Amino acid sequence: MKKVKWIKVSVLLLILFLSVQAKAQTADDVVKKYVQFIGGKKKWKKVKTITTSGDYDYGGIVFPFHTFSKGPDKYKFVVPFNGKYYAQAFDGTKGWKIDAFKNETEPTLLSGMAARAMANESDVELESALINYPDKGHQVKLVGKDSVQHRLCFNIELTKKNGEIENYYFDKQSSELVMKSALAKNVELGGTLLTIFYSDYREVEGLKIPFKTICQSEGQMILTIIISKAALNTPIDDRIFQP
Repeated sequence: MKKVKWIKVSVLLLILFLSVQAKAQTADDVVKKYVQFIGGKKKWKKVKTITTSGDYDYGGIVFPFHTFSKGPDKYKFVVPFNGKYYAQAFDGTKGWKIDAFKNETEPTLLSGMAARAMANESDVELESALINYPDKGHQVKLVGKDSVQHRLCFNIELTKKNGEIENYYFDKQSSELVMKSALAKNVELGGTLLTIFYSDYREVEGLKIPFKTICQSEGQMILTIIISKAALNTPIDDRIFQP
C-alpha cells in the first residue's frame, strides 16, 4: 500500500513539475512556433518590401486597394474608385492622408500616434512585432487557452515597448495566428476594442501571409480585406511615401 501511495504521489509531483515547466516556457514557445509557421525570422529578415493588392469590403461596398510596405516602418495604402481615391502613408517619421472622395485636394499632415494609426488598422512595421520581440523591448505573457471559431488556441498577451497591449490567439495545432484583439488605432472608431480574424494563409516566396482579414468592432463587421496578389522585395521609391 505504501508503495502504491508513493507512486501516486510521485506521479502527482511529476505532473505538477511538468505543468510549472510548461507555463514557464509556453509563451515564448508559442511565439517561436508562430514565427516558424510564417517562414522563420531568417527569411523575414531578408524581406525589404511587401506590396499587395485586392479588395476592401465595407459592409457590402467593395473597393480595390494597393498597399506598399518598406522596412522598417514605411507604409502606404491607396483605395482608388471611379476616378477618386483615398490614400494614407507613413514615411518613418510623419504621416499624411488625403480623401478625394470628400473632395479633398491637399493632404492632411499627421503626427504622433495618428501618423501611425492607419484607417485599415494595418501596422506600419514591415516585420511582425513578435519576431525578436525581446530585442524590440516588447514582452509576452501566456494568458491561457481559448476557443476561437471552434479552434483551440493559445492566448498570448503582447505588451509593446510603448505600453500598448495586444492579445494574439494562435491555433494550438497549426500555430497560425487566428485572431488578434486590441484597442482600435483609428480615431473614427473611438478607441473601441477591435477584433481581427486572419485566414486563407498562402505561401509567398517561402513566407506565409493571410490573404483574408476580417475586422470587427463590438461584434459588428467593419472591414473585410481580401488580398489577390502579394509580392516581396519589389523595388519601391521612397518618394511614394511623401505627401
